[in-house]
Formats: sequence, structure tokens, C-alpha cells
Amino acid sequence: MSRMWFWRRVSSPGIRRTITRHWRSGLLVMVAIAILIRPLSLQAYRLDTAPPSRGLSNAATQALSPWPLLTPLEEANLTFHFRGEPINPRAVNDLLPWLSDTEPGPVALDVEGSTADTNRYLAEVSTIVAGPWAGAILATWQPDTTRSSAYQWLGRLDNGLHVLRVRVNTGGHSDFTDLLMVRFTADQEYFVRNRERLVMTRVGQVVLGDGQDGSTSRTRVITLEGNVVVIPSAEGQSAPTRLDLTAYGSPH
Repeated sequence: MSRMWFWRRVSSPGIRRTITRHWRSGLLVMVAIAILIRPLSLQAYRLDTAPPSRGLSNAATQALSPWPLLTPLEEANLTFHFRGEPINPRAVNDLLPWLSDTEPGPVALDVEGSTADTNRYLAEVSTIVAGPWAGAILATWQPDTTRSSAYQWLGRLDNGLHVLRVRVNTGGHSDFTDLLMVRFTADQEYFVRNRERLVMTRVGQVVLGDGQDGSTSRTRVITLEGNVVVIPSAEGQSAPTRLDLTAYGSPH
């Protein structure tokens, strides 16, 4: 009897209207809370997942997954990656002068147009796992002889410049090593769609030497201090070389 009375009460029009009204109110409250919390959760995601902008090894960077919330410029500046992949070493190599020349040719690259799956910069890209260059990103290609280029991303200076130690082999027995400084900028290319592009620009270069003698530059640990690059002293030098790059920061 009491059970039948309960269901009759619940089924009455007044009770149904009350339940419906409270249910809708509760749903609106839940939607409002979700809208308010979402921006905070996205911001927390950025802070919790974003690594320091300087000093990350490439081995650590390789372990990171792509971040859909980052713009191409933010991803490049934080990880030296583009769309979840390391910047192509073969493209980086294009910012260095030929061994027979003293000045560079290209000084800027469209990063999207220089990935390892393009025809111009086609290469096998991998990570070196052992030796002095462990963690470096390596590209190999074979137009006529086996050529390779690798870089270690040493980090980012306070002024936004990225510092790379680059190793180039043109098919012979020697590896030629340089210190390369680059910056990233974002702009638009005049085209039908006004395509957004990420541009990597060469800022400067320091020749570190080849890998034939005992004082090879491959074993020298280069460090970053603010806007200064510290290169340990080589054989015959009494003090390390300090490169102050404060004046060469990214343009505003």
C-alpha cells in the first residue's frame, strides 16, 4: 500500500515539474563549472608539461610527446621540434658554408618546407645513442656518397637564440664541427592562402675544428650562461672562450 502511494505521489504533475526543474538547474550548474574550470586546466597542462626553455638534452626532448596546444613557434623554442619531430639536421646543414667557401649561402629556412620527408631535404633521421654525441639528432642521405649531418641542441640563451653543435661529414674520413646560432620567427608568406610559416634564421657560426687529432672538439663540453656561450679551452689555450651574444637576440 505504501509503495503504491509513493509512486502515485512521484507521478503527480506537481512532483514531476519539481524534479524536472531541479534536474535542469543542476545540469546548468555543472555546465557552468566545466566552462570555468577548462581554461584553468589548460593553463595547468601547459605549466605541468612544458620543460625549461634552456638546457634540455635531445635525449630528454625525444621522450616528449607532441603538444597540440603549442603554436609551431612555441614548440620550436621549447623543444627544437616541429610538429613533434626534431628539426631536420640536413636542413640545419644548409645554413653552414661549404668547406670550399668562407661565407654562407642560405641564411634562413622555411621549417615546414625542409622536413625530412620533402624531396629537397629527404633524409633518414635518427638519434645517436652512444659516444660523445649521444642524444644528438643525425640525418644521413646518399645523393652520390653517404653524407651525414648531426646536431646537439645545447639549449636556448636568455635572448631567445638557440645554440647548436653541428657535425658534418661529406663522405670522407673527417667530421667537421661548428657552433651554430639560430633564431625562430613566425610570419606569413604572400600566397593564395597567406600561409603561416615558421622561419629558422642563421645568426652566426664558430668553427670548432675537425675530428682527426687528439684535441677533437667532440669531447669538449660547451655550456650556456645567460647570453654567453662558454667553449672550454682547447690544447694550447690558457682560458675558455666566452662568446657574449647579448646584442644578437631575437627581434621584437
